[in-house]
Amino acid sequence: MNENQVGVILEEVRDMFKTLAEGQRIIENRLGKVEEGQKVLEEGQKVLENGLKVLENGQKSLESDMKKVKSDLQIIKSFVIAADNSFNDYESRIKALEKKTANL
Repeated sequence: MNENQVGVILEEVRDMFKTLAEGQRIIENRLGKVEEGQKVLEEGQKVLENGLKVLENGQKSLESDMKKVKSDLQIIKSFVIAADNSFNDYESRIKALEKKTANL
C-alpha cells in the first residue's frame, strides 16, 4: 500500500467519524426534545393528579350533603303525612257537621 492509498483510507475514516459525530448530535438533540416532552407530560400528570384530588374531595362533600338532604327529606315527608292526616281529619269532621246542619 502506498501513501496515496493510506491517505484515501484515512480520509474515508475521517468522513465516517464526522458522519458518526453528526448522527450522535442529531440523536442527542432528539433525546433532549424527548426529555423536554417527558417533563411536560410529568407536569401535566401532576396537574391531573391534583385535579383528581380536588374532585374526590368535592365528591365526598357532595355525598355528605346528599345524606343530609335525604335525612331532611324524610323529616319533611313525615310532616307532610302528618299534615295530610290532619287535613283529612278536619275534612271528615267538616262533612259530619255539614250533614248535621243539613238535617236540622
